[in-house]
Amino acid sequence: MTETPSIVLPRTTGPVKAAADCAHSTEQLPPEAQADGVALAATTDPTRTSLLLKNIGGLTAIIMPDAGFTSRLIAAPAGNPTDLASRAALIAVNNSGGLAGVLDIPVFMPKNQVIVVPPQWGVCVLSDSLKEFASARYLQDKSTTAQYFLSKALADQVLGKNSIARTQPTLIRCAKSTADVVKGKPTLSDIEQYVEILAPGSPCRNSYQALLHSDRDAADQLATAVLSELQATPRLKPNSDLVITTARS
Repeated sequence: MTETPSIVLPRTTGPVKAAADCAHSTEQLPPEAQADGVALAATTDPTRTSLLLKNIGGLTAIIMPDAGFTSRLIAAPAGNPTDLASRAALIAVNNSGGLAGVLDIPVFMPKNQVIVVPPQWGVCVLSDSLKEFASARYLQDKSTTAQYFLSKALADQVLGKNSIARTQPTLIRCAKSTADVVKGKPTLSDIEQYVEILAPGSPCRNSYQALLHSDRDAADQLATAVLSELQATPRLKPNSDLVITTARS
């Protein structure tokens, strides 16, 4: 008796869709490093509609959608720093109002689509159309970099003895002061700018000294510790031009 061969049905697959997040952005692309001081590790998914950008450089990048708004940005928390000081520093930068002075950010750009990406932080770029590669623009901004460095160094020193709720207003105040000094006195060196921000009588000093129960000696010691940490950070660079990057191979 001849056996009837079994019929193997082909596997059915659903329609290909654009990526909804960067969970499948595992295909390595060449690192993005067209702006001085910025290096972004880039990965994408098979549809090329996602682009995960992680800042592996030393300076802060500001990332926004492409000029045609074919892509949008969402958070990519999986690979971001989890320590309290880094998170508090970024909150301070985002609430300082410093982005208002970045000339290359279009005035019509939605605020939630301008993402500050300090070193070791990342962002997910998505295209909602299979016909468009995920793409974004970025620049290196001197003021924002300085804000993050100073806020992080200050947070490292004060969060151990103060709650985040009590500390955050001081970090925001110092981030605002950093933007004012960096933009208002551009001829000073990095360290000279940091010294002025932390100096007695400055808005930042008045705020962090209040955290220390108005103890001047403790405030002096804090400023010395913060400056010591800042001396180990990368030197600031002038703002870069706006650069575009896409999920191309």
